[in-house]
Parts: sequence; structure tokens; C-alpha cells
Amino acid sequence: MKRGFTLIELLVVISIIGILSVVVLPLFQGATGNARGVTTASTKRQLTKAAQYYELDMGFYPPDVSRGWDPGFERQDPWNPDVESGAYEGTAGIDCGHCPDDWETLLAERWNGPYILWPQKTAWGGRFDYNYWPDGEERYGCILSPGIYAGAQRDYDEENNIPEVDEQRMIEQGIDDDECVNGESQLLLFKL
Repeated sequence: MKRGFTLIELLVVISIIGILSVVVLPLFQGATGNARGVTTASTKRQLTKAAQYYELDMGFYPPDVSRGWDPGFERQDPWNPDVESGAYEGTAGIDCGHCPDDWETLLAERWNGPYILWPQKTAWGGRFDYNYWPDGEERYGCILSPGIYAGAQRDYDEENNIPEVDEQRMIEQGIDDDECVNGESQLLLFKL
């Protein structure tokens, strides 16, 4: 006589697997979101130290640059790692109103980096954005106090934003400093 599973036994096992997946899957998704928040907090600490070392060497903080651009932490000049050439052509598209008039000359004389390898992507696949906002800023309806920020933002196609549940968790953990659920996280590096 051959032994095997009856249809009832097979249905019971499938039901148990289904119930377990309904219970375990949300826990796994929460753990993934939490890990992304921890990664973002680590990046925030690294960028804070890089800005501090840059300011110690240069006497001023890096210029405000576009999303995805390294403000001068990895290379001497601000550059876009997503463009083949890097595309630094003087001050076009770079706001360094807080810098001395001869800031580009000072870069050549004092820059002692790299201070950090510029993070290519956020934990969600978006881009980081370095911002020097001496008067504060409004981002998607959220008011930010004056400071130097690194934004964990969407990518160039306005995709890969931070999911609401992950952003809320980061606000609760003190990682997202705009304290606003808007698909991006503003990480305060220094108050001004």
C-alpha cells in the first residue's frame, strides 16, 4: 500500500502557509523600511562629518548644488556623477552666495579631500541633494529652519520617493528633520 497526502492534508498545509505569509510579510516589509531608515541615518552622519571637515579646511561650507550633484566632498569641484564628463563648468548652476568671492581659487589651494564618497542613490533609489539654506526653505508645503541639509529625494524622473510609512518612521526616529510626510526626507546637517 502506497502512502501519500490526502487532499485535505494538502489543503490544511496550504492554508497554514497562507496564514503565515499574511502575518510574516508585513513584518518583513517593516524591517526593510526600518533598515532603509537606518541606512539614511548613517548617511546623514557621514555627510555631517564631511561638511564639518570641508568647512575646517576651506573656511566656508560647500556651495548649494543640484539634486544628485556632489558639492565638493568627493572631488575638489562640484560635479555630477551621473554625467559622463562630470560637467563642472565654473559656477553655472551652482549657488555659492555664502562663499567668499574667490572661493574657486580657495578650493584649489585648500581642498584636502576626499571627505566622503558622494552617495550615488538613496536607500529607495532616489538622489541626494546638498542644500545651503541660510533663510530656511519651503519644500512641498513643509517649512524648514535655516540650515545645511542633505535631502533624500526622488530621482530625476520624480520616481523612487520615500514611501509614507517609511517617512513617518524616520520622523518618529528623528531622522527626517522637516517632520513632514511629502515623499522626501530633509536631513539637517547643521543649523545656521
